[in-house]
Amino acid sequence: MEKIKWGIVGTGNIANSFARDFKYVNDAELFAVASRSLEKADEFARKYGIPKIYGSYEEMYKDQQIDAIYVATPHNFHFQNASDALQAGKAVLCEKPITVNADECRQLMEIANSTGSYLMEAMWTYFLPPIIKAQKWIREGRIGDVRYIKADFGFKGNIEREPRLYDPKFAGGALLDIGIYPIAMAWLFYNKLPEKISVLSKKTDTTVDSEETMIFEYSNGEVANLAASILFDMPNEAVIIGENGYIKIPEFFVARECFLYKDEELRKHFVDSRKSVGYDFEVEAVNQDLRNGKTQSEVVPLSTSLKLQEIMDMVKVDFKL
Repeated sequence: MEKIKWGIVGTGNIANSFARDFKYVNDAELFAVASRSLEKADEFARKYGIPKIYGSYEEMYKDQQIDAIYVATPHNFHFQNASDALQAGKAVLCEKPITVNADECRQLMEIANSTGSYLMEAMWTYFLPPIIKAQKWIREGRIGDVRYIKADFGFKGNIEREPRLYDPKFAGGALLDIGIYPIAMAWLFYNKLPEKISVLSKKTDTTVDSEETMIFEYSNGEVANLAASILFDMPNEAVIIGENGYIKIPEFFVARECFLYKDEELRKHFVDSRKSVGYDFEVEAVNQDLRNGKTQSEVVPLSTSLKLQEIMDMVKVDFKL
């Protein structure tokens, strides 16, 4: 099979991060970029050596040379952009959250199924080596059964620098933008829906959520204590606590290391010395899936994306967003 040719929809911050990491991807080419502004597409293409540019998304979807599309637009456009690309017969890697609610996610899954096209949510954290190592330690019984998870993600936002984050028209707010990360950690290590959710939250003057503290309680007494904020910096750390020890993952969303503690002593320390930020791992995974003829990922199956949406819908109901 020839190199898999990729196109990017959107030219914002996440698209730039994705494009910078593409040089670490094997057997694939960053072939095209599309923006509503041809000038922005051209500037982006020159920056990353991309051969083709489009001044509309629709034009790029029609390009028969393109195999896969990375959707990097604001959250509220994900459903339409991913849907259009799927119906054009393209494989789609859609930035998280894949949609803004569970109903949209179900509809998108139906479209992927009816078209037979590949679809995956870009939950890149799941592909990072330290996260995979932590899962391995747990499977090996290094910390016993997981009983408590603590994860947070927060930074001091700026409405002038990041207006999208504060705009309800673009599905802004802390939950969809960064809250999905700690929620994804709880799902990864518990792999079940919480039975009870309690939420404390705040809103900005623009009415989007600025902060939430979430307590998830599960069927066997397990607990997840999660937080997200665009009001201030947080440790951005995940701690997975078992009956016989715990695993600490600093800056878990972009994890470069993890620590295993038992009897209050450090027993294992894994360090990932990669040169990339880490977006290349998810791209490599999609490429391999496409070469194997798959229509979805085993690491981030569509069922997982739906569960994350269902959990976030439950959180929204609790704090009436």
